[in-house]
Amino acid sequence: MINYKEELAAVRAEINAVDKELIPLFDRRMALSSRVANIKAKGNLAITDEAREREVIASAVAASDGSHDSEVASFARTLIALSKIRQNQSLQLSDPVDFPLPAPSKPPGVTVGFQGVSGAWGEFAAGELFPGAEKQQLEYFEDVFTAVKSGRIVYGVLPIENSQTGAIGEVYDLLRRHSCYIVGQMWVTVAQCLLGLPGATLSEIREVFSHPEGFNQCRRFLKNRSWDLTACRNTAVAAQTVARKASNKFAAIGSRQAAEIHGLEVLAPDITDNKNNKTRFIAIAAAPEYDETSGTTSITFSTLHKSGALCAVLESFNLAGINLSRIESRPVNGEKYRFFADLQANIFSAATQDALRQAAAQCDYFEVLGCY
Repeated sequence: MINYKEELAAVRAEINAVDKELIPLFDRRMALSSRVANIKAKGNLAITDEAREREVIASAVAASDGSHDSEVASFARTLIALSKIRQNQSLQLSDPVDFPLPAPSKPPGVTVGFQGVSGAWGEFAAGELFPGAEKQQLEYFEDVFTAVKSGRIVYGVLPIENSQTGAIGEVYDLLRRHSCYIVGQMWVTVAQCLLGLPGATLSEIREVFSHPEGFNQCRRFLKNRSWDLTACRNTAVAAQTVARKASNKFAAIGSRQAAEIHGLEVLAPDITDNKNNKTRFIAIAAAPEYDETSGTTSITFSTLHKSGALCAVLESFNLAGINLSRIESRPVNGEKYRFFADLQANIFSAATQDALRQAAAQCDYFEVLGCY
């Protein structure tokens, strides 16, 4: 009978022997990278040399037996990335990542802003994230950001993604534009309802108001119904609009809470396509707030427009054992993209800081959006 444990142990012993040969060679290569950095510094030469990188990868693939070409190419790219990090370190260049010190958390009772009117999902999220806070209604998403930056409110609460319809791109764009920090998050179960005047019937309805996300989340219910769909800034604004029009011809898609606040009736409950529909809300502030218990770090970055650039950035987190829970891209100036990513990591960790520096070394723009 074959003893598979013994057979596995024997193969692992061979692997250990190979690793003992590889590591001194790797140390030697890193030392050579430092020498390369010194020569580049003397000659005022750029750290990145794309022609040389292609040559190294092609040479590595040519030296292999042909059975693992893609793996060999990936191995060579990793060596190049680590080599460039070593060169930056050898030249003692400025830290590629700004790690802003956290501000102390604010006491209860501060002012928190949300987009929309009373009954909005944002109002509910604000109450959950900041119990006892004074809540302020703001008309647009950007109004929340400007109020935070000006100090008129301490925190802002905004939706950033939905489990059914995906990212809310405008909020991602505003995060970068206004340089606010993410300081908290929560998921809110969103059960949309059709709201109308008391006594109204579905047959009387001619026009329905809601936020575009509300329409997207209720496509199956709306399908084959000959209603005009009118977009509003917020589902609670939609409910308010229907209440003011005071006609059975109008209805809104929104929450039960919005119906109660604006004197409407639920004409059709829980019309969301996905009964597990949830929206992720973030809390923003003018300064970062985090401690040793924070579990998520959000970043934004852009890469050079070349093959493998994004992979090189993500490999930094893979090598550090850091999980990415989300990555989102937004177009910038035509073909170029800006990426937003959430890492399951804490900035207080030295390993996380090293991974962020390694990733930043592969980017032409890199910024930490918050740790929370």
